Amino acid sequence: MTAADEAHRRHRGFLSRWRVAFASGIVLATVFGVVEGFSIFYSSFVIDLGLDRAQASGMFAGYLLASTVAGPFAGRVVGRYGARRIVLIFLPLFAAAVAAASLPTELWQFYLLYMVVLAPATTMLVVASQVIITSGYAEDRGRATGIAYACLGVGNFLLFSLLALVVQEYGWRAGYLVAGCLAALGTVGFLLMDRPVAAGTGIEETQTPKESATNLFRSPVFWLVCLAALTASVTDFFTFQTIVPFLTTEGHGVAISGFLLGMTGLSYSGGQLLGGVLSDRTTRELTAAVGAIAFLAGISLLWVLPPTPLLVLAILLLGSGVGMIIGARIAAVGDLFSGARLARAIGFFQVASAIGSAFATWFGGFSYSTTGSYGLSFVVAGGCALLWIVVIWLAAPRRAAATRTAATGTPEAVPIGGT
Repeated sequence: MTAADEAHRRHRGFLSRWRVAFASGIVLATVFGVVEGFSIFYSSFVIDLGLDRAQASGMFAGYLLASTVAGPFAGRVVGRYGARRIVLIFLPLFAAAVAAASLPTELWQFYLLYMVVLAPATTMLVVASQVIITSGYAEDRGRATGIAYACLGVGNFLLFSLLALVVQEYGWRAGYLVAGCLAALGTVGFLLMDRPVAAGTGIEETQTPKESATNLFRSPVFWLVCLAALTASVTDFFTFQTIVPFLTTEGHGVAISGFLLGMTGLSYSGGQLLGGVLSDRTTRELTAAVGAIAFLAGISLLWVLPPTPLLVLAILLLGSGVGMIIGARIAAVGDLFSGARLARAIGFFQVASAIGSAFATWFGGFSYSTTGSYGLSFVVAGGCALLWIVVIWLAAPRRAAATRTAATGTPEAVPIGGT
């Protein structure tokens, strides 16, 4: 490629260059805007149905654990049939299941709906969207991931704020119906982004030195990334599942707590965008460490429940810190794994991520029910943030990225239908 061709490629229209990232972001925003907003519904239906907090959070933890069963299978299915087809099948199914969550009158009905329908649908969509973004870019992978997950953060801000208001004014059943309609709109948004992009070289096939050519389970870096996925998800779901219950127990209303949760999602977007640029210009490891430090500062401020201005600062630090952590983790997966094995690896990482998410969700309710506070949850989440720093440095995506760049060059984004 000549210098002129390179300059022309890099200066193509913004939307054309990042269309794959936005398409992936729409799926992520739709799914996580509803899934991570569970605490908004949970804070209301535990009272309406006369449930213990541990019972309700245990149900959601069960849903997250059920999604682990679908992880490896989802990786194989996405790798065989393509991420685009999976999204167009499972996103409407996800929307219908969320709307149906307005109907249950018993806890077991929530278990059935969440674990049998929503769990596999969520896993399929998350794996598909991550394959779209990690296989779509080699150059500027951090920025592309930042754009996709910034869409998630903006979606969280809008959905959390809206759903909290609906739940407060009209009840949790109306909230689920509205959430289902918004998820259906996500399918329309994905279709609007589903247009051909400039042809590239396709998904990378070159193996990195750390990637086992025959068996993922024999690769030490595979297990390191699994642990990284678990610890990152603990920080993520601690933030998005514990903030609302914690704030409501401290006397804040559901609407204001939901608004603060929405601010967390908005700052998550800022963390993703900043982290994407930082990780491309430096390393994933440095970005991961900066994000973890911001997270630790945020939970320290939140724990002592400072005056409102500092409370807002705590929320912003938590959101931006988690955004940088998750963004660095997703981009690192693209650095460390490639080719046909990428989807399969992501499927297994989703298992580890779901375990961390389930633990964080369950442990928040458990610690409150047994100790009367969320203090123990704060300690565990902080410990996972510290462990995350160690694990991502040991996985060393900076070395794999340098090796792949030397071996394969910088392929451009591939069409969505081809992933």
